[in-house]
Amino acid sequence: MKHYKIFEHPAGNIEAVKLGWSWPAFFFGFLWALAKKMWWLGGGLFAAFFFAESFDASVDEALDGLITVAALVLAFLFGLNGNRWRENNLQSRGYDYRETHTAANPDGATALYLKQKSNAPVLPGPGRL
Repeated sequence: MKHYKIFEHPAGNIEAVKLGWSWPAFFFGFLWALAKKMWWLGGGLFAAFFFAESFDASVDEALDGLITVAALVLAFLFGLNGNRWRENNLQSRGYDYRETHTAANPDGATALYLKQKSNAPVLPGPGRL
């Protein structure tokens, strides 16, 4: 079981973000970022890879090795920080953190949140007496 933070948008959209390491971010980098609507991060990483690959094949082997090491470091950083970056991105897009649930997958965490939300008593607010 994994822990998921639940974020809800005022329009009703709900997103579950796993706490900790992100394997999809580690393996898919800029594609993962673009799929999660983190345009600046995905576009920046794509531009960096495009720039690194634009070097002529006759480039020194040391530089080629440096580019490989940099790619591995970036993959590690994406895996380590990807879910936190996603949380920040959701909040910047108007989502609010609601609570954390333990579930097998994001859909399960979302279902638990919705179930708990539907069972919550409705307290009278101003003008609801």
